[in-house]
Amino acid sequence: MSNRKRNAMAPQRQLPPIINEDDGDLPFFKQDFFSDVALTVSTSDGGRGPGDHTEHGAKRSQAAVQTRKLYTARCLLAYNSPVFEKQLANAKKADLDLSSKNFDDIVELLCYLDPRVQYTLTAQAAKQLLPLAEEYEMFKLRRNCENVLHAAYEQLRKDHRLGHIPPEINEEYLIMSDRYRFDRLLNMCIDEHVHCAAPGQTKTIVNADTLSESVKLIILEKKLARLNNALDRERKYKHDMESTLSNISPRTKWSNKFVLY
Repeated sequence: MSNRKRNAMAPQRQLPPIINEDDGDLPFFKQDFFSDVALTVSTSDGGRGPGDHTEHGAKRSQAAVQTRKLYTARCLLAYNSPVFEKQLANAKKADLDLSSKNFDDIVELLCYLDPRVQYTLTAQAAKQLLPLAEEYEMFKLRRNCENVLHAAYEQLRKDHRLGHIPPEINEEYLIMSDRYRFDRLLNMCIDEHVHCAAPGQTKTIVNADTLSESVKLIILEKKLARLNNALDRERKYKHDMESTLSNISPRTKWSNKFVLY
């Protein structure tokens, strides 16, 4: 039998369809011909509240941790992360323990990596994926997260006058840009904070443990420079007013005596 006939008789494997990220049946929830490694992931929250990304890859307590398996291709992980590449160096290793990670975070990561999923990286997803991108040295993902967050913050600046972005939102972006060294975003956040007139914000920033001392110093220096500029303007106004008053001739004093005819 010729090779052509043999190939024609062999069953053809169909590639799975593109799946939207919002669909319930994501491809890595079950094993298929595409997957050759299983990820054991924690399905318990481990005390982390919604939107809390302060751990940044730190391992949580293993007490009462429930796990679930997700299936993907080792080449997909190794291509995007040198850390995963080292962990999967053993070709016989078919299970990767990620039980210290949050289930939703790993699902979000696989949605981003898996070419079968139509995925759009949002600002909220970028905040969620940044700790994993940093820990597993995914530099492309990290750069994409930076661009998305920068675009989201620029939109905030368009929607609000300088100094009028809600302080809690600006503080969140300020801490992130400082931690991950996003210089463009960091400079925008610092300028926003310097122009913010909300009472007590400077004290809050200075006392924050999640902000580096160098950024605190920059904020204080710019705040002080802005105050000094305002004082210089006020001194100039006062000097100009005094000069103007000194140049005005004094009014003639009116006499209280009346001439009687």
